Amino acid sequence: MNGPVHVALRGEVIAAPAEHGDASVLVGSRSAMAVPRPGTPERRAFDLLRTGPADAATLDAVAEESGALGLARWLRWSRRAIESGLIDFRRFAQDGSPQAVFVPVHADAPDLAHAPASSSGRLRLSRFASLARQGDAIVLESPIASMRVELSLGAAATVLRFADRAVASDDLQADADLAADLRAAGLLVEVHQDGLAREDRDPVQAPWEPHDLRLHVRSRGARGDRPGGATFRFADVCPAPRALRHTAGSSGVALPRPDLAALLAEDVPLARVMEERTSRRALGPLDLPRLGEFLFRTVRVRREIAAGPEPHDYPRLDRPHPAAGGISELITYLAVSACEGIDAGLYRYDSVGHRLDLVTPAGPLVARLLDDARRASGAPGVPPVLVILAADVARLSWKYEGIAYALLLKNVGVVYQSMQLVATAMGLGSCPLGGGDSEAFATAAGTDPLEEPSVGELMLGA
Repeated sequence: MNGPVHVALRGEVIAAPAEHGDASVLVGSRSAMAVPRPGTPERRAFDLLRTGPADAATLDAVAEESGALGLARWLRWSRRAIESGLIDFRRFAQDGSPQAVFVPVHADAPDLAHAPASSSGRLRLSRFASLARQGDAIVLESPIASMRVELSLGAAATVLRFADRAVASDDLQADADLAADLRAAGLLVEVHQDGLAREDRDPVQAPWEPHDLRLHVRSRGARGDRPGGATFRFADVCPAPRALRHTAGSSGVALPRPDLAALLAEDVPLARVMEERTSRRALGPLDLPRLGEFLFRTVRVRREIAAGPEPHDYPRLDRPHPAAGGISELITYLAVSACEGIDAGLYRYDSVGHRLDLVTPAGPLVARLLDDARRASGAPGVPPVLVILAADVARLSWKYEGIAYALLLKNVGVVYQSMQLVATAMGLGSCPLGGGDSEAFATAAGTDPLEEPSVGELMLGA
């Protein structure tokens, strides 16, 4: 068995602003809270923690010097600190070496220092759990666990025992306390006689795939001490990426520009377009004027907004559709099979110059993209034009943390809607696709699949 769990501060104590008097604040990477007032029992326990990790018995004894009320006040303060991710729990091996650091990421995280170390039945690693290196730590976490755990190499090896099979509590021996803590945190789950855990049969948890749930939880709010949102985490590392990843004003195929004034005066009413919008899979060939109008009305750059003097004043793009932060990270490619006035092949749309730049001539690589769309949609033939949306991931990630990919997918949905409404107004057929092959696109376009991946596809035709 191991020794008791130790409690440690996970924040920095700084002086509060002048308007708060002599109070100090415990500040973490995401949360902050007031330090207990001097002379109080919770302050005495807190000051003990400032010198290093301490076990629960020592902290309770210090707080209990003021009686049961003093102990209660300390426990209440520490509970608030746990919920704010400002206290962690540290388990040590028998030789005193660090074994695991449990970091609360949810308000219902257990107080491991006071929870009894016990486990029963057979335990197995949750199917939602993932083990990865983060900085210099080996981190075990799950989107539905109340804690994440920074593991020693030996503790990581222990966790792997639970990966391929269920382990009975009688077989845990020296690992029993660590297993009990991991179970309390929600990272190990109890397995029933049929080999299934609650998460495998529960009607709420079972439908979720691990990667979907991980993206959902991480992008819908910060967890514990991990920030999320517009943190500008790379602002001190590098300047904002330029607004246009590819050079504008190329000498590619010039696209006809529609008469915008006439469109504004004569276009189909929005209500009618909304009602008539539908996905169509049987599509006929296009021509260059209609393709030019379609791109002009959906994804052209109306205005470039230069970066300002402040570090966070990044360059932005104004397009006909909204985009998170005005970043407009999406890049439009077209895989063309049948469009009068232009040869078949893979093109990139110059959204400033309103031109098409040939990326890859017609051949097996482009044919695969078109055939993938046919199979994904169940269409009778390949689409005349396949619109492929790629993304400059670094642009979004420079500003946003934890939610960048979720925002990217929302932006794709906005473009899908815009394109379908415009296609309907123009009398064209369109069909957004639910999946695509980013590796096949990267091969055809000659792009890095992580630097400029494809993230959405839409079939277009007459």
